[in-house]
This record gives sequence, structure tokens and C-alpha cells, in this order.
Amino acid sequence: MTPRGRRLLAVALLVGLLAGLSVWHGTLAPNAADGRYPGPEAIAIDGDVAAGDAVTVWGTVVATDPVIIETEPRGEPVRFTLTGKQVADATIGTAVGAHGTLRSADRIAVERTLLQAAWELWYLYLISFGAGLWVLGRFLRGWRVDLTTLSVSPRE
Repeated sequence: MTPRGRRLLAVALLVGLLAGLSVWHGTLAPNAADGRYPGPEAIAIDGDVAAGDAVTVWGTVVATDPVIIETEPRGEPVRFTLTGKQVADATIGTAVGAHGTLRSADRIAVERTLLQAAWELWYLYLISFGAGLWVLGRFLRGWRVDLTTLSVSPRE
């Protein structure tokens, strides 16, 4: 086998391994001991969670008195009412990650929250894109890519 063939095979194996691990991770069932708490799908659709269990949900605030978030597991909108001091600063349109105790099928007593304004996600994407371009530029200025042998070597 040629060096190019070995490199292509290695890349194909690594991409296959990445895809396989991604699929495997998606099959993990909620397990509080491992830090994987049931989410909105297990609560509202599957009904696998009982009142008193620890849960974690993400959603968008649709009302503030009381704080109600909406999420869409499997494309079906589901609303949860969040109670507790940690959600007092939430405003309509804010993304909220809430961890707490399920009180009923649609009510969660919140212990910890993470509030994320809409602009924060755009900021994250913009900064990440800029950093990626910077790294690509640094790489291309310091290294030479040889497509015939699929190798990279330092510029002289």
C-alpha cells in the first residue's frame, strides 16, 4: 500500500471512529449517578420520570410571572413552570438551562440555572469563526500542504 493510501485509510478510520462514538454517546440513557439527568423528552413524552426526581431542562422563556419555558423534544412544544429564586432574572426570549426537582409533570423546583441571552450565541459564533480564520492563516503561513502525498511540511 502506498503512503497516500495508508494516510487515506487512517483518515477514514478516524472519521468512522468519530461517527461511531457520536452515535454511541447519543444512545446513553439518563443516569443521575453519571451526571446525565432526564430532560424534557423523558418527562413529557416518555413519562419515565416521577415527581421528586432530579431533572435538567433547556428552553426559552415565554412568560415571567411565573417563569415558564418552552422546549421542543421530538418537535412537540412542551412547557414547564420553573419555581425558585434562581429564575427571577429571566426575561422573555432568554434561553434557560434549569436543574432541579420535578414537582409535577409541568413544574420544576429549580436549584441551579444558566441564563443565556440571544446575543451571546451570536457572539460565540462570531468569535469562534474569527479565531478559526486566524489559526488557518497562521497554519498556512508556516506550513506547506502537498496534495500529491497528502502531507504537511514546514515552510523554509
